Amino acid sequence: MEKKSFKVLVVEDDPNYFILVNERLSQNRDPTFELIRSKHMQSGIERLGEGGIDVVLLDLMLPDSEGLNTFLSVHKACPSVPVIILTSLDDDDLAAQSIAWGAQDYLTKGSFDRELLVKSICYAISRNQSQAQLQKYYQENERSKRTLQDKDERFRSLVSNIPGAVYRYKLVGPGEWKMEFISDVIRDITGLPAAEFMGQSIATYFEKVLPQDLLLVQDAFEKAVREGALFSVDYRVRHVNGDFRWVHDHGRAVRDEEGRVTHVDGVISDTTERTKEKERFNQLVYYDALTNLPNRDLFVDRLDQAIQQARRKKESGAVLALDLDHFKRINDTLGHPIGDQLIKAVSARLVKMLFDSDTITRISGGAFIILLPRVAKTKDAENVANKLLTAFKSPFLINEHELFTSCSIGIAIFPNDGETSDILIKNADAAMHISKERGKDRFQLFSSSIANNSFERLVLENSLRRALERKEFRLYYQPQLDLRTGKTIGAEALIRWQHPDLGFIPPMEFIPIAEETGLIHPIGEWVLKTACEQKKLWDQQGFQSFRISVNLSARQFHYANLVDMVGDTIRKSGIDPKCLDLELTESTIMDRLEETTQTLRRLKNMGAHISIDDFGTGYSSLMYLKTFPIDTIKIDKSFVDDVTTNSDDQAITQAIISMAHSLKLDVVAEGVETKEQLEIMRSQSCDIIQGYLFSKPIPVDDVSPFLLSDIAKKTLA
Repeated sequence: MEKKSFKVLVVEDDPNYFILVNERLSQNRDPTFELIRSKHMQSGIERLGEGGIDVVLLDLMLPDSEGLNTFLSVHKACPSVPVIILTSLDDDDLAAQSIAWGAQDYLTKGSFDRELLVKSICYAISRNQSQAQLQKYYQENERSKRTLQDKDERFRSLVSNIPGAVYRYKLVGPGEWKMEFISDVIRDITGLPAAEFMGQSIATYFEKVLPQDLLLVQDAFEKAVREGALFSVDYRVRHVNGDFRWVHDHGRAVRDEEGRVTHVDGVISDTTERTKEKERFNQLVYYDALTNLPNRDLFVDRLDQAIQQARRKKESGAVLALDLDHFKRINDTLGHPIGDQLIKAVSARLVKMLFDSDTITRISGGAFIILLPRVAKTKDAENVANKLLTAFKSPFLINEHELFTSCSIGIAIFPNDGETSDILIKNADAAMHISKERGKDRFQLFSSSIANNSFERLVLENSLRRALERKEFRLYYQPQLDLRTGKTIGAEALIRWQHPDLGFIPPMEFIPIAEETGLIHPIGEWVLKTACEQKKLWDQQGFQSFRISVNLSARQFHYANLVDMVGDTIRKSGIDPKCLDLELTESTIMDRLEETTQTLRRLKNMGAHISIDDFGTGYSSLMYLKTFPIDTIKIDKSFVDDVTTNSDDQAITQAIISMAHSLKLDVVAEGVETKEQLEIMRSQSCDIIQGYLFSKPIPVDDVSPFLLSDIAKKTLA
């Protein structure tokens, strides 16, 4: 191309995209571009009629025209000007149709950079000029009735300046085509000189096409011949050195005076570097670096298209939110490199379970989203979910570690459960959280009740973030009775939330939210600080031997500065650390064993008392009970509830008490509510009881009067 400046007609109604294209092309220095904008198809056609336009950038969705008809109208109005489609419709079928009908390229908005756009424009102009010059030459040749050999020198001079292998196939018999001419540029593409192809059957060239692409090329060629039309196809050709080159083959069928197709003229352009650049660009912009799965942006784009298609065809699709169960534990215990390898293995296994038309993306950690663009009925989505759940039954072998994991899945069906990508993803995620709450390793369909729960949860979370500063939390204290001495020896501090509008909110509703959002850290620190300060006040009232128990959640316990925070709180409050009992659940102490042991020892070294709460519901072993520096275990309420009627529960409580005493540990029975339960606990030599029989949790102002009363004696009487 000798011309170094081009006029580009941009037919686009969205000013933002025109500004974007203008910014990218204005940065170019060689060649330079002058942009002219039309907001409507008709005004664009009128501007083309005025002449002087080198190339058109055409949006397919305009106020006065939509889809392929937009291109056909513009191309018909001025077929001599190359058209590049620049649209938000990322539709492979539409792209193939557009190219087949004569578009020079099909670019999707947001998926191109400056260099790609410039190359696309230059290639389009070059191909258009090449075909125009070649067609002119053949027309002149036919008029003068001179042979191709008579004009060989002029022809070769012409094609030597064309950036591509110019060729002509001649029809020599029914369905039999021979290469009448091909330029020497074919040597750069195949490694073979033009003489290897001249006069040979079309099959000679087709042998160089990669087998997996051959059918695509043959179909495009045969369709062009059958319809006497243009064809445009991208495929790979094998070079003699063993490499393959990407090419763009753009040609047209030539008719004689009687309208019969006699020749096919075209240009084969080497697009290897351009294709690789586009692949690298797409990989960086649209794919996850760890798994090579499409990233969230590409997923949302495909979901938007699926929603539009479902709306047009009145079909349904599904979005599945999938999250690995206990993935954080694997990261914490084996390290992030192992966690990353597990994610890659999980991704590969999930991809094998899905169809090529489905899309899966990883959004964070062990969380994935899956698009099923077409489902005939809800049962189809459920079957896919079951298949995915089954895929996790086999272990993953990662660096000699045999890892078992499961997943929880939420399903949202469109359009019933939402008509936008944001809503569908949100609803599938809400359903997934319900499946986790209901035991994990299962799937859950989205429903209106889940939507209501999600809204209520959002309201709670927003309120929870301001509850501390608004001083809406209160501490209640549940006294503990020592069966050996008959005295009240301590109390467990229990948080209560009195919301100004919603009223009393149980801990079981807001503590999980605090855990997930990280708010458990400031809330837990407030509980410890408030309980210790209150203990100091009770000391001043003469209750120095009275012990205060504070629960530490799993996330709070594994927080990096926990030990420093506890030590600082003890020092500032001025209490005896031996009067502070820190309670942890059994599952908490069994997570990250080495780190847990070190933390427990540091807390024990500063003088704090350590208790294991909810004992019997987890998976502790005697070995670990011997290793951990603990003082007390608390028998879970679930065993105490039926201890008077269930012989198994009675045997379990007796075993726990005997085991604890052999390890010189105290035992607290939680949830003692009847005299019969008390008597069994006493007969089994349980040390301490806590429950409604003795006292329910009481406000701070009622604790001192309680300690001065004779309720302990009445309980044991």
